Amino acid sequence: MNTNPSPWRLSATSWLWPKSLSENLRRIASWKLPVSEVALLFYQHAPSLAYLPKEFEPGRGLSSHVHLPLDLPWDDGPRAVWELLDRLMAVPGALSPWGGVLHPPAQPDRLAGVARIWREAAPGWRLMVENIPGQDLRAHWPVVQEYDLPVCLDVGHQMAFDQDWLLDAPDLFERVELVHCYAPGMVKQRHEHLSLTELSPSQRRIIKGILARLGPDTRILFEVFSESDLRGSLETFYALCRELSQESGAK
Repeated sequence: MNTNPSPWRLSATSWLWPKSLSENLRRIASWKLPVSEVALLFYQHAPSLAYLPKEFEPGRGLSSHVHLPLDLPWDDGPRAVWELLDRLMAVPGALSPWGGVLHPPAQPDRLAGVARIWREAAPGWRLMVENIPGQDLRAHWPVVQEYDLPVCLDVGHQMAFDQDWLLDAPDLFERVELVHCYAPGMVKQRHEHLSLTELSPSQRRIIKGILARLGPDTRILFEVFSESDLRGSLETFYALCRELSQESGAK
């Protein structure tokens, strides 16, 4: 299971075991799986800023990206949000994340303010906006286009919250640089982060259709939070890749 049958770089979350961040990174960096990137889960800004450089050292050899906090100070204006994002992206030090995943605020103009500063600052890392529950990016799409923002496509949110419009949005797949890949469960308007082994037949078809449209430079994050769910997801992902290859060869 150490051979990646797809063209995409595969990622795991930085929380697969109930251990410290450094221990999770050490285990991910040392195992014999085709996972070469880690998603650093900076869900809250204060504890994320408190990480020390030495806590990232065990992950040397991995590439990384950051899931940016859910508690950003949007009410304080775009400059305050940007300064916090800039500080957070510097925290991993040697792991040098290539991008950050942002949950967009409800108001598109607030996203526009931060996007403008990101463009002007040109920090060397990618600011990706994610489709989330209650924000399918429809209202934000003019901002995405104006500032040429990349997108993190969360397939679980897309399926669970009926965000079908997004898959037909203008130039979506040219913008998708990261995919959050997992099974969301079967209850509409709710979602879980389950192994891909839990996909229904219709959900398998949706994910397979998404994979068929991705560019080769896109990253795939299995957004699950245990080693067993990651291993199960990898096996299902391999099967989907084989099916895609067979279907492509049959055409």
